Amino acid sequence: MNDYFVRRSGRASAIVLVALGASVALTACQDKRVKQLSTGITRDSAITVLAQQTKPGVRDSMPNVYTTERYLIGGKNYEVLFFAPDNQKAGKDSVARKNLVPIVFVDNIMIGKGWDVYDSVAKANKIPNKPR
Repeated sequence: MNDYFVRRSGRASAIVLVALGASVALTACQDKRVKQLSTGITRDSAITVLAQQTKPGVRDSMPNVYTTERYLIGGKNYEVLFFAPDNQKAGKDSVARKNLVPIVFVDNIMIGKGWDVYDSVAKANKIPNKPR
């Protein structure tokens, strides 16, 4: 009978540690309004949460939404709201795409938030992914 010994390399452990640290840092940087959003809420409820802390006197139907993308795929409406914490708007302000938080809806119900969810939906539905 042969005994096999599996040894972890120190490099693999370091990579796992760095990845874990990066995910914690990204979560810590996430806006508290985005953290309040949960899977299954309606689009209107999400917009209400995102509108919190908007400056008084701002009249905007979608506060803190930089831009949106909409797709009709297989009879379902997909919509992505790109959250910008300081009410920046496409065409008026310049914000790097990587600094936005995508919030993904299917038929007006939130299925998730963040680039992992967006990338997964884009890949599954063959939506061309724009560079970040």
